[in-house]
Amino acid sequence: MGRQPERYHPQTRNLDARIQAIHWSLRSDAIVVRMQEQAPWLQVLFEAPFIPDRSVCIPLARRELQDYTRAGVRAIVIYGRRLGEREAQWTYKYPLKEFSPAVAQPHSSAVPTSQAPQKRSNRLLIRVSALSLVGFSLGGVWGLLDHHQLQAYSSELSQTLMTSLSQNLDRLGTSSSDSSLAETNLTEILPETPEIPTPNLPSSITIKAVGDIIPGTNYPSHRLPPDPGVFFAQVQQDLQGADILVGNYESTLTDHPYSIKDTSRGTQFAFRSPPSYANLFREVGFTILSIANNHSMDFGEVGFRDTVRHLNAADVATTGEKGQITYLKVEDATVAFIGFSTYDFHNSINDYEGAKQLIREAKKNAAIVVLSIHAGAEGAGAMRVGDRQEYFLGEDRGNIVRFSREAIEAGADLILGHGPHIARAINLHNNRLVAYSLADFLGYQTLSTQGALAYSLILEVELNLDGEFLSGRIIPIHLGNDGIPRPDPQFRTVDLIRTLTAQDFPNAPLTIDDKGQILVK
Repeated sequence: MGRQPERYHPQTRNLDARIQAIHWSLRSDAIVVRMQEQAPWLQVLFEAPFIPDRSVCIPLARRELQDYTRAGVRAIVIYGRRLGEREAQWTYKYPLKEFSPAVAQPHSSAVPTSQAPQKRSNRLLIRVSALSLVGFSLGGVWGLLDHHQLQAYSSELSQTLMTSLSQNLDRLGTSSSDSSLAETNLTEILPETPEIPTPNLPSSITIKAVGDIIPGTNYPSHRLPPDPGVFFAQVQQDLQGADILVGNYESTLTDHPYSIKDTSRGTQFAFRSPPSYANLFREVGFTILSIANNHSMDFGEVGFRDTVRHLNAADVATTGEKGQITYLKVEDATVAFIGFSTYDFHNSINDYEGAKQLIREAKKNAAIVVLSIHAGAEGAGAMRVGDRQEYFLGEDRGNIVRFSREAIEAGADLILGHGPHIARAINLHNNRLVAYSLADFLGYQTLSTQGALAYSLILEVELNLDGEFLSGRIIPIHLGNDGIPRPDPQFRTVDLIRTLTAQDFPNAPLTIDDKGQILVK
């Protein structure tokens, strides 16, 4: 697979239990602390919308790093910098204990720069809260601890934060007096101070996306395979290679016995899968699943919460709860996901102003904003898409064309549609890609696979860090009679989407070749 993004839940991998507990105790994103080894230095950078208070930050860093040992590191340099600026407002250097000379000199606000020594690959990013900064510990564990891009804070909040931290210095057992901040003379033992660490940003981000996923059901009858490993076995290789893999989970993961639906009616279906199936998604590489659809509440609030809990515990992020923005990290780039449906218990695409507000908030905090949208009429008769309100069985299923246009103008960068159970056209608006329906991807003994309803796909999209579409690919998939996905050497889904795009958006500024490559005209 590609670069592995940091997930939005407590089961963050490669961190010990103590660091995880501290991470989840954070309440604020006001101060960012970056750490990087650049031998012989360990660099510690404090950033905030205001100038971080050196009388708070330096004693804290010194206390937490007092027993720090790492081969090749001989001293520590601490910087304070306002967010968005390149130069530090203050800097402080001191040697590790075994290298400490006796001479001290006054603090200097300048940050010398020179050719940086060889960098180590270890890197740490922590966002520090006013309530818990005094208690966080680095512990020598390296990794990415948080998922949010820094939020804007008012000057009043900034002052409140620093006041709160200052009041807690006694709990640290350190002094905030100026005399404690004298900088040690390191010229006899160390070279010039290295350059301030800069974010590690990818050149582009690749996302693979699939449509509706229903891994069988055990309600009201048993329709589960003897071995659930068959679900993704034949397409696992095609799912690899992206920074983020996203799908729409149109079922529940719960043991709750009571459905809120009357399944005796021919148009009412309730889907429930064993909670252990959450591990299947982690094993195949799913990063995030949308749960904003018409089956997420099949077993009420209990089933909904169980689904979220089990997926998160399996290291799969979720999106789609009302008001929720889920943030993922690809290196130091932040990608935001928001799940929409046509129901008020999710974020509704019929609430245009509410949706725009949520999108704008996400765009403040992320380089790329991705929307997962469950909307539109259903079935083979719902292939065509247009700028109109759609209905299914008397239910308002929204106007996905209008919503996509207004969402992109509000800041969305990629829109992934699903719900019609069939593939639809794709288009570009302001150089942002819209896939109006990704069809069904897995529907073991639950979804129809008659005719074109069996045509499925994995959509691969490459975006730059401004969210603009660079290139894409339709990887054709075909569902067997059992609803299990398999590669399609006949490229039937490619032909279908090419035809539909030409019909519905004849002026679309993109081309799709016969192998599924998507390029800007």
